[in-house]
Amino acid sequence: MIFLILKILMLALSYKLYLVKKEAYFSALLFSIPLAIAGLIMGNPLMGVFIGSAILFALAFVCYWLLDKVPNGAPHYTVLGVTAAIVVFVV
Repeated sequence: MIFLILKILMLALSYKLYLVKKEAYFSALLFSIPLAIAGLIMGNPLMGVFIGSAILFALAFVCYWLLDKVPNGAPHYTVLGVTAAIVVFVV
């Protein structure tokens, strides 16, 4: 449960960074690296943390890359909502 809250918090913080810098790479790094560190602190196996972190980085990078390509408004928030739903329910 704590890790889910941390994922949602990191998604919100990385989205805020994306709004300021408009760079998908740094925003995806801000999303995945703290979650990997938290996973290691919680005692998860190293290989599982690396694989999970890579999946979360790829998901965040695709999300922010798509946000760069779609116009502001409903499509922008649709991409963000689908990403948040994937983070909450799937990953």
